[in-house]
Amino acid sequence: MLFKSRSSQSSWTATPVSKLIQSATTALISFAALTTNISAAAPSVPAAERDAGIAMRAVPKYKPDFKVFDYANRDAPKGGTLVIGMEGGVDTANPFAIKGDTSLDIQGLVFQELGEASLDEPFTRYPSVAESFLVAPDQLSMIVQLRQDAKFSDGKALTADDVVFSFHTFHSSKVAPFYKSYWADIKAVQAIDKHKVKFTFVKENPELALICTELPILPQHVYAKGDFATQAIGSGPYKLKDFRPGASLTLARNPDWWGKDLPINRGRFNFDTIVIKYYKDSTAMVEAFKRGDFDIYDVRMAKVWAKDLVGPKFEQLKYIKKELLPSRNTQGGQGFLFNLRLPIFQDVRVRQALALAFDFPWSNKNLFYDQYAQNESFFQNTPLAAKGLPTPEELAVLAPLKADLPEDVYSKPMGWLGKGVPITDRLRQAMQLLKAAGYVVKDGVAQGPGGKLEFKFLLQPGGLQRVIEPYIQNLRKIGVNITIEEKEQSIYIKRLDQREFDMTSVIFGQSQSPGNEQRTYWASASADEQYSRNYAGLKNKAIDVLVDKVIYAKSRDELELMTRCLDRALYHQHLLVHNWHSPNFRLAYWHKFGHPEKLPDYYAVRQFYELMWFDQVKAAQLSQAQSKGAPAP
Repeated sequence: MLFKSRSSQSSWTATPVSKLIQSATTALISFAALTTNISAAAPSVPAAERDAGIAMRAVPKYKPDFKVFDYANRDAPKGGTLVIGMEGGVDTANPFAIKGDTSLDIQGLVFQELGEASLDEPFTRYPSVAESFLVAPDQLSMIVQLRQDAKFSDGKALTADDVVFSFHTFHSSKVAPFYKSYWADIKAVQAIDKHKVKFTFVKENPELALICTELPILPQHVYAKGDFATQAIGSGPYKLKDFRPGASLTLARNPDWWGKDLPINRGRFNFDTIVIKYYKDSTAMVEAFKRGDFDIYDVRMAKVWAKDLVGPKFEQLKYIKKELLPSRNTQGGQGFLFNLRLPIFQDVRVRQALALAFDFPWSNKNLFYDQYAQNESFFQNTPLAAKGLPTPEELAVLAPLKADLPEDVYSKPMGWLGKGVPITDRLRQAMQLLKAAGYVVKDGVAQGPGGKLEFKFLLQPGGLQRVIEPYIQNLRKIGVNITIEEKEQSIYIKRLDQREFDMTSVIFGQSQSPGNEQRTYWASASADEQYSRNYAGLKNKAIDVLVDKVIYAKSRDELELMTRCLDRALYHQHLLVHNWHSPNFRLAYWHKFGHPEKLPDYYAVRQFYELMWFDQVKAAQLSQAQSKGAPAP
């Protein structure tokens, strides 16, 4: 499933929109009722099969005649404005453009995909722009029937030619190579008639039919003319009303939106206007929020939550509500990433030594207010995460790969590096590792086969500096000299894309249904590809084999086994210094909104915004209380 997001908290979220919020279950792609033999001259879809969901290794929860998703409020009022605060900036209107600072927040608001994810199922897709999906019995092709009333926001009809155009655009140099890799097993896309498209696959791939439905549809009559980056025109519920580079985006709900009455859309997209405002750093953002410059704050920093968003407006007057929203999402992997292309990081013992110097327990207590848990996996918080020593089933998969994997994969548990060891002993172990790797401290700096252990930590201005500084102090005790190199967002992203960094902070978002996106994260072929997500430059034959085993797993049990093997192999490469995760979303918002009491299992903050609504009664009460300086009801 597809997700790409640039984080505003000094990091890059490298994740496949639905995969961050979805997962998968067991054996075979299934439909509500599918027995039709598919050919290029496919028959019309029976009415009973229209709007039928497609699930990976499961049966869709919602039947074709369902009225509304269980987690959406069908009676949510329409109207009002939501102003969202974001840290960073934006200078490119099109969220798919390869260059510039883009806003992925508008991806599902302005643009639509062929299908729509259900947020309370593992990995299920329901027709959106499409009316139905029909997969051939041999799993080597799929027919997509489009809705005849689907239109772009400029009033032009959405047709099969737009689908074909979109597919080829996402395989072009206009967008990141991630997409080409993600859909690598799609052999061809063919328009059969005005409202019917056939996808042909290279080979059977368990998730391929579902990820085809994640194709965002672009209007050919707009984007074929060029000017790809500066326009945002799609078939979604909102139009781009105003764009101020570096400052804000304003979206206006389209009153003539063709899809407003579809069951998948009921209770969603409730605001007339959505404004996204951008702030250079967390300090400016906190003060602006307290002043009421924006309505809702997705808090990514523990200090902001614990120390900055406090005071009378939060406690006594209750103008602003703070809410911890639980989520069953996978936490993925996050850490301080090594650029393995550099000589100083070639030796895994050096990387282990640098990882030992990070004192997470101290940081959690003194900087994070004990809000986090330490990561030990690239698939944290899911059954896909490897744990302890390898099981006999894992060893059977990993045994043939011994020539290309460290011995630690087979003999040491996950999370073993320095776990439960005081920092003084960790630093002593780090010195021993550096010595074993041939490094000797001279004039305060360790020097050895890779040269001097002196390098830069690339960051955006923001909150991570206070975490990095204690880490730097520990590293200096073992002869490693790091300096922080701050670059504003556009330069930071460019440097990351072009691999011009020594070390940086990266988030690898994952899901409970890993698949094709793993190629662009870890495969050798993506290591030297600009704009891929293999930022570390990892090249390992065993990892390549395991990535393919994940992608082509035939059952849920096999998928989990292969992903645990991949996770174990990745962990023992020591590509990064593992960081931390939180089990909740931390949201603060002015007390004039409502949201469903029942939240879905798998969702991102953007999906939560889509389910909210403006509450006129609460807004009036808040305004009256503020005018009197009295507490809100």
